[in-house]
Amino acid sequence: MTLDIVPEGRLYIDGEFREAIAGGRFDVLSPSDESVVGTAADGQAEDVAAAVTAARRAADETPWATDHAFRERVLRQLQDALRKEATVAKQIQIAEAGTPTSNIGAHIDVMTDDMSYFNDLIGRFPWERDFGVHQGVGLPSNRLVRYEPYGVVGAITPWNAPFMTDIWKIQHALATGNTIVLKTAPDTPLTGAFIAKIAHEHTDLPPGVLNVISSHDKAVAGEALTGDPRVDMYHFTGSPAVGQRIYERAAVGIRKVCLELGGKSANIILDDADLAVALPMTVGMCMANSGQGCALATRLVVHASRYDEVLEAVTAAIGALPWGDPADPANIVGPIINGAQLARIEGLVERARAAGARVPVGGRRGASPTGGRGFWYEPTVVADVHEDAEIAQYEVFGPVLTVVRYDGDDDEAVRVANNSRYGLSSYIQTQDPERALRLAKRMKAGTVNIGPSFYLSPDTPFGGYGISGVGREHGEDGFREYLQAKTIATPGTPT
Repeated sequence: MTLDIVPEGRLYIDGEFREAIAGGRFDVLSPSDESVVGTAADGQAEDVAAAVTAARRAADETPWATDHAFRERVLRQLQDALRKEATVAKQIQIAEAGTPTSNIGAHIDVMTDDMSYFNDLIGRFPWERDFGVHQGVGLPSNRLVRYEPYGVVGAITPWNAPFMTDIWKIQHALATGNTIVLKTAPDTPLTGAFIAKIAHEHTDLPPGVLNVISSHDKAVAGEALTGDPRVDMYHFTGSPAVGQRIYERAAVGIRKVCLELGGKSANIILDDADLAVALPMTVGMCMANSGQGCALATRLVVHASRYDEVLEAVTAAIGALPWGDPADPANIVGPIINGAQLARIEGLVERARAAGARVPVGGRRGASPTGGRGFWYEPTVVADVHEDAEIAQYEVFGPVLTVVRYDGDDDEAVRVANNSRYGLSSYIQTQDPERALRLAKRMKAGTVNIGPSFYLSPDTPFGGYGISGVGREHGEDGFREYLQAKTIATPGTPT
């Protein structure tokens, strides 16, 4: 898949685009047909160090942290420019990530519009709060609480939703007065470079506030970033294994860490569910973005009395899903990001089949719609899965729905749904709103979706329980993650 433009692929450090110090570049391949979409600078440890130096200087020596009005103006400039360049952003992400056109608006348009919440929050957030006089240990004191940025944020984003996760971290960090070094995923570096280009050309962003690094070997740049003691906070979206590594690295120096680490989200279909409502949600929230989403409903937990009926319906619906070229708006499912991920999906399904699960539809690599190239896996249902099976416990990250049967009452439904190390999201299908709410309050997950609803919004927090992470994004909760509270006491008059 080729682009009409030559995408920016250089590193963005200290307000300028530059090649990697060692001069390396790497090809960015389209998952649709393995064609070269563009090339990106292959950043190494010395490039990361240069970016951190720039971010540190901007944090320590400029008024970025304290000039709220200026920050708001710059971020509104960025939002306006991203709106105007949305078509280009979509073309780049479809090409490098394989995001289906049918889903791309949720990644680009919606996320750009959602920037308004944080831009508005800069002006109305209580940066300072007077608590009046308190006489605690014999010294009457006025108390003033200030919220201040950590300083330099090291952010690392995944390949499945590059614009969404890049702009979340940029927006959160900059709106709160931090500076940022953003390391993009090796499969999708061009989206991050595009955002940097828009910021560079259309805003008054000071040098060093935003820095964007690409690297062919994610471990090289990631280890350099997490090992730099000048970084005050880390925000990562990705796998639990890498998140744990970042947590361990950040423990040296006791740096702040926020992690969003994926999920194996349960979708409970209770015995009274209206399948006309539940099934479209079940299929859509598993297969969206080709199943490559952290909070998607990939584990279907079905009451025994409805199991056969539900399985027949989801098998028919998923078997009929249009898949193929992501540039075709008729397709719901596109390609898998790369060969390694395709092989991982294939292995999980094959081991489930060998363990006794049924695969009534899909379950194999898809015949390429692009002349035999690209990375394709058919939309798949894996049924009769034991709740403890590998495929019910591990994130597949592909167009695969795992179906688990449960017998018994609502307590059993909750137990099976909560039988997971993950806890990012969960879904409940029932015609009884009070019943749904009772179950929702017992789910061990950071977000719960009842019926045809979805949690994601800029003003409410998003994050996980268990190995799905620590900390929150979005809302005032997410805003405060990037801020430290300081209490200032001055002599007061007793009341």
